[in-house]
Amino acid sequence: MFSSSSTLFANERTMPIPTVVIPAVRPMWWRVLAVGALVLAAFNARTAVTAVGAALPEIRAALGLSTTAVAILTAMPCLCIAATTLLVPPLRRRSGTQTSVVVFLGVLLAGQAVRITHGHWLLLAGTVLACCAIGGLQVLLPAVCQQIGGRRTAALTTLSASMIGVGAATATAITPWLTALRGWRTGLGIWILPVAAALFLWIPLSLARTTRAASPPRMPRSRRSLLRSAQAWYLTLFMGLQSLQALSMLSWQPVLLRVTGVSPVGASALSAGTLLVSIAASVVITASCYRNTTRIGMWMVLTTCSGGLGLLGLLVAPATAPILWAALLGVGMAALAPALAAIPAHTTSDDETTRLSAMAQGFGYLLAAVGPALTATLRDTTGTAHWAIAALLFFCLLQLLFSVLANRRRNVST
Repeated sequence: MFSSSSTLFANERTMPIPTVVIPAVRPMWWRVLAVGALVLAAFNARTAVTAVGAALPEIRAALGLSTTAVAILTAMPCLCIAATTLLVPPLRRRSGTQTSVVVFLGVLLAGQAVRITHGHWLLLAGTVLACCAIGGLQVLLPAVCQQIGGRRTAALTTLSASMIGVGAATATAITPWLTALRGWRTGLGIWILPVAAALFLWIPLSLARTTRAASPPRMPRSRRSLLRSAQAWYLTLFMGLQSLQALSMLSWQPVLLRVTGVSPVGASALSAGTLLVSIAASVVITASCYRNTTRIGMWMVLTTCSGGLGLLGLLVAPATAPILWAALLGVGMAALAPALAAIPAHTTSDDETTRLSAMAQGFGYLLAAVGPALTATLRDTTGTAHWAIAALLFFCLLQLLFSVLANRRRNVST
């Protein structure tokens, strides 16, 4: 849901589309290197964000961060990703997809190194760089899958989506342990290593000119603005609200669980379990929507309901069945899969799909930025997790409303 390249991602995951990249004859070493580089790049597309959430109490205590600073720190991923979306297409046109990936991996490496040096200002500056790099990587990964996948593009996109979740779960599980052992700088700094490994593979891959892109067919530009389409706004608001839920839980689930009485180790384990469930659910949803696009609306409703039930259980009975609540939240976080699939399913041309994807990205992530910031503010001002969870539950009800409205009509141009 990030750019015109994400249109390829959504289309490939939901229905067969004509391949827009013509692969040249590639040696075996290139294919192995490309798949390994793709896996490592996807693994790094969440670690910098989830590591901060897992070590946030220790970071705040060590640096004396204010409520405002914490709110900015947790809202930064949404704002940076939304801003980076505008920069990726011209960079990709000028430098190529693979070289652009190297650039963003380099920025990610620099950002993670800067934020563990000294002081809260460098922490914020490094986080800005890291989050902008993550936004760029998320835009480019679908295009990478399209270039190296050929007939296996759908399998590679599913693999990359799963590796994003694996990276997030790994950072959530390991960061608190490293932080308790060696301090928060070690807990955050360890994630520089997989970025360096990804760069080690991507640099020679970007120098191997073994692919050529076919010129996409010219499509007539629609004169109707999607800003005037209620259907487009329903889909955009659903996209933004599910991102709000997911990013709020990525940033704050360990902290909220600890406030409700769960031990730090237990909170990290439950948060990692939530991410693992979301990975499994995303694979199932992707396969289901790829075979039958009419199921997209059903999955939008079901994943939203699952997330709402998990929040409700966490609010009224957190100690009764914490594993069940974590699993339900994991299914709710998988709402990204039908959200991506809904974009091409509700458009009538490639141009319209691209414009709807751009609209959902920009406005959706601006809306999503409210979630982590509001969660931080409510948690600090009330001293309890109940009001923050209640606010997320309210947004989940709005998400359910827009999931129903978004599927009343087939096309945004209707």
